[in-house]
Amino acid sequence: MKTKLLFILLALTFCFNTFAQKKKPAKKAPAVKVSKIDSTELLNKNPLKAGVQQAKDFVEASLSPKDLTANQNGEKRYYDSYKLLLHAGEELFLEHSSASFRVMLSLKTPAKDKQELSYDSQPFKGNSINKFHYVAPVTGTYTLLATSMDAGQLGKYKIAKTITTATAIESGLDQTFANQFKALEKSKKENFKNITGEKIKKDKKEEKKDKTAGLESFKTNFELVSGKNALIFKDNNGQTANYKSVLFESESEEEVKANFEQLKKQLQVLTRNWTEQSNTDTNYSSSTDTDFITLKINMIPPVKKKQKQLYQLEFVYN
Repeated sequence: MKTKLLFILLALTFCFNTFAQKKKPAKKAPAVKVSKIDSTELLNKNPLKAGVQQAKDFVEASLSPKDLTANQNGEKRYYDSYKLLLHAGEELFLEHSSASFRVMLSLKTPAKDKQELSYDSQPFKGNSINKFHYVAPVTGTYTLLATSMDAGQLGKYKIAKTITTATAIESGLDQTFANQFKALEKSKKENFKNITGEKIKKDKKEEKKDKTAGLESFKTNFELVSGKNALIFKDNNGQTANYKSVLFESESEEEVKANFEQLKKQLQVLTRNWTEQSNTDTNYSSSTDTDFITLKINMIPPVKKKQKQLYQLEFVYN
């Protein structure tokens, strides 16, 4: 599970107690070469160049007693330091893994005034992996610290780095859908106020039910997918709201699943800096601290004997 937290000058500001470099490992055939690291350029060999959609670097190294250290409750935490040159707007993707310990990364901004942590929070079961995504706010040299989640850990690890841009990442998207989603995301900041239409009139029984639930239903002309109507639901005070739309409907489950997979891939790109909550063949959800989206397949049982079962692809933005 990926967990990503922002801390200002956390304990991982790492007091530099030891500045000795690691010694090269003894030659063993055919052993994996372990790199010597101390604020190295090993993850900075391939910067993103004009006309190139992405640039990649890879390093396999290890934490050893010769590394830089920080104190954690009286125990040493070993870490390696890397330099990363990023330009404002570039997107950084890191995959950090180890079969020796739970992995953790710390990325410091060029001014060293902020750092972001990303780590594997799951219990260690012989293999640890964590994926980290970051959009560079400013141009400069960032400092990446590779360490373990737990103090006193030693062993090999790998880091795969990819740098790209939003334009390159989103080049394969349906641009109409992407633009509509971004507009909806922007509207959510105001509880969909700018796309909320007239209140839906209901009979007294339904009105009473909504009042008991503390909800009100509104029409909206905003269509995430062209031709697919939607509704907006708000609480009685208008403090919270959600957008709901059935994006596809069919008697064929396979047809609905195909549409689900297509839209899920689009949403995964558009919400790549969100936290994925669920990802199955019938349900996908992702969230931030303030937003939550769900794309799921619902089975609608027939009301009458001659009717067939329907499958609906429903999208909800809370």
